[in-house]
Amino acid sequence: MTELTNEEKKVLSGITFHTEEIEKGELCEADLALLQEMRDVADYLHEKYPSYSFEITGCEPKSGTIRDYDEWYYKADGIDRESAFIATAKEVDDRLEIKDDFYGETIREKMITEIEKLLKAAKIPVIKTDISFWEYFGKEYGEGILVKDVLTGKIPAGNDIKIFVDGSGLINKDYKAVVGDVEKCLKKEKVCGEVYIVIIKNAQGDFLKDRLFSDSVVLD
Repeated sequence: MTELTNEEKKVLSGITFHTEEIEKGELCEADLALLQEMRDVADYLHEKYPSYSFEITGCEPKSGTIRDYDEWYYKADGIDRESAFIATAKEVDDRLEIKDDFYGETIREKMITEIEKLLKAAKIPVIKTDISFWEYFGKEYGEGILVKDVLTGKIPAGNDIKIFVDGSGLINKDYKAVVGDVEKCLKKEKVCGEVYIVIIKNAQGDFLKDRLFSDSVVLD
């Protein structure tokens, strides 16, 4: 018989639907393997990000998909967002290779601050900036990951940057030229990533309904 926490029972039951067996701790071989992997992912997150507390909330096993890894969903205490964070677990040379996307959460606000500082210095009336990351990293990049290295692509995190500009604050109404100014400003500081620029009617405008222009550029 295997002892499980309530959290582990809930997650495993959602994956395998062997609810009665899991409640009794009578796990089959496949469920035991999933339990061990879940515990490994939890240990990995706590070790990599000691300043945070995590809870595993679900899993999408690779079985029946084209993926060669399991996706584990988790949340962090004190961080409220609509979608869960994701960690991947893959068997590589008889060992479990775990990667995650949480590193982005530790640097997002600092990166936004740096980008907006550059834009404001170039007199671009930015309303809001957001950034996400396409890559998953293992233990090599944890809480000590450097903002500048990610921003400039030294660490290739797959930066996906969205910039919303106040159209009422623009002297130049040639919106294509404004996009060029944003590109020039970021290139000068060696910022890397895909950049999506949206010009809004004014700072109080709806980000969807009040769009005047949008375009994207790739900085590498």
